[in-house]
Amino acid sequence: MSGGLHSLATIIKRSLEAATSRLEEIAEVNSNNALRLGSTDSSTGYTTVVPLVTASPLVPTMTPAPAVSTPPPPPPPAAPGVAEDPNSVIAFDDIVINAKVKPFVELTKSFASPPVIDVVDLIETQFKDLRGFIHLSATCQKPDQTTIDGLLTPLHAGIEVISHAKETNRKERDWFGHIAFLSEVAPHVGWIVSPTPGPYINDIKESVAYYGTKIMQEYKTKDAKHVEWVKALIAVLDESKKYIIEYHTAGLTWNSKGITVEEYQSGASATSAAPPPPPPPPPPPAAAPTAAAGGGAAAVFAELNRGEDVTKGLRKVDKSEMTHKNPALRGGSVVPASSSSTVTKKPIKPTKPQALAGKKPAKFTLEGNKWAIEYQENERSLTVEETSLSQSVNIYGCKNSVIVIKGKVNAVTLTNCQGTSVLVESVVSAISVTRAPSFVLQITGSAPMIQIDTTDSGQIYLSKNSLGIEITTAKCSSINVSLPVEGEEEGVFAEQAVPEMLRTVVKDGKLVTGVVEHVG
Repeated sequence: MSGGLHSLATIIKRSLEAATSRLEEIAEVNSNNALRLGSTDSSTGYTTVVPLVTASPLVPTMTPAPAVSTPPPPPPPAAPGVAEDPNSVIAFDDIVINAKVKPFVELTKSFASPPVIDVVDLIETQFKDLRGFIHLSATCQKPDQTTIDGLLTPLHAGIEVISHAKETNRKERDWFGHIAFLSEVAPHVGWIVSPTPGPYINDIKESVAYYGTKIMQEYKTKDAKHVEWVKALIAVLDESKKYIIEYHTAGLTWNSKGITVEEYQSGASATSAAPPPPPPPPPPPAAAPTAAAGGGAAAVFAELNRGEDVTKGLRKVDKSEMTHKNPALRGGSVVPASSSSTVTKKPIKPTKPQALAGKKPAKFTLEGNKWAIEYQENERSLTVEETSLSQSVNIYGCKNSVIVIKGKVNAVTLTNCQGTSVLVESVVSAISVTRAPSFVLQITGSAPMIQIDTTDSGQIYLSKNSLGIEITTAKCSSINVSLPVEGEEEGVFAEQAVPEMLRTVVKDGKLVTGVVEHVG
């Protein structure tokens, strides 16, 4: 019995030793495989061991494939070089537009009436157009005169629209002085065609001083913002003059080594690249779920959930469909369909400023017994000769011109002209001036009457033979008459102003009007 037990213990001991030996071999194999799957981190120097995943000691393990890293996207291409603005344009932006024009516009919008703001917006547009012309001249070679005239068209149109604003806003009694003040500034852009641009700006500043002084005197004790506004616009002119003296002393110049105007306008400049195409439009919004075809309460609530869009499908009710204007419709519950829905309404023709209608051809001719002088610009030596007592002279739409009328004529009419000077010897009936700001009239002989209507700023020179003349004015301001000084040589005048302020009183049931005189 003891021998059998000894044999059984020996068998168990040997089985346990064999199992232990087998387990040690398996553990050693797994340890070696784990070391072979390790990777060394270059940044830390340590080995990272990837654990084995095995179903059993007898199943071979599969090593995971290394992860493939995605290469970084290539850097975007360098943006093409964009040509910088010329120094004269950068200075114009800094000195004039940003420093003076924009603050003036903001000040205007803070207190002025809509008509004044509209005119100031036009002046701001003038400066933007002027900036574009300066950029053009600094980049391009000088083109022919026809091309230059075409490039100047927006500036000419701006001058006309701003000047015309004074006539269209005469009902603005509280703000008419402000609009007249602005209208005198309109020709300031003309320095780009003047050989002496600095003195040109001085002339503009002097022409606006009259209305500016009146505004400051009126509002000095009422509202200081009006005074600040006048000074702000004068500062715009002052800074424009400083800029001109520094960059355009002898007038605007062109770039002899630049590109042509055609290349500039087509964007084919070698110094600038075309801008990138705009991004694609965003996807359209998701359509709202439509109501069920069957209608009912669900369809009603679906329409109400559309919010403000629920009224987009409604049409305007015609007057013929309104029950409060058509008693006959009150008896029935159904409003008949409007017959006007099929009738096309005549569109309202937009009004076009007269200044933008295009430049009309000049005229200087004798038509029957009337001399027609029309649309003459910058003509300094127009002479009407071989006149007779039956002839009349009609001057219309002229600008900055000088007209000499020799001999004795029946009548002279000056209408819708600006900065026009007329030298006439003798007139039989009358001289009429209508809507002709900044006119100059000189009579070397005699004339019985001068009639002036709707005109601001005018100068009249009389001779010794015309001192018996009668002058009538209506809706005029700044009309001065120069009289020859008795005892002095010819050509010496004393200037006197035509009264503008009148006083009316009721006397014996009648209105009695007289001139207000300031004594003291």
